[in-house]
Amino acid sequence: MPDRKQVGTLIVLALTVIAAMAMPPDSSFAYGTIRSSCAPTDAPAIAITLTRERSGCKRTGPFASFAIWRGLPIRAGQAVELGPGSTAGSAARCVKEGDCELAQSARIVFDSYEERSGATGHYEMVFRGGETLKGPFEVKWCEERVVCG
Repeated sequence: MPDRKQVGTLIVLALTVIAAMAMPPDSSFAYGTIRSSCAPTDAPAIAITLTRERSGCKRTGPFASFAIWRGLPIRAGQAVELGPGSTAGSAARCVKEGDCELAQSARIVFDSYEERSGATGHYEMVFRGGETLKGPFEVKWCEERVVCG
């Protein structure tokens, strides 16, 4: 008959396996920042940067990004579709600043959004060759002085 220590170890191992199976493997970019930005036309926009770990307004390492300049202001429940011919914005994944790959298509859904505070939701990016990056996100607002136009 197994003793309590063996049973406890088996329970912890089973829970760890269940938790690992429940977490999607491609949701590594779940935290980040949101800030005011400018569209290519110098109109107002927002920029979202997603990282692997919670951080302040300065990021380090790989990241995913969304730039949205149509459909502003954002509201809770809003979905933004990005892709070929889209005039709403862009999405990319980056190894580092300046070393990025644009998504062929992307969708970001805002479950909650509070101007100058933050947002939560989920996203999906599809890249050349069909590779997909998706998962939930939580972003905090970073205040920066931005002048467009």
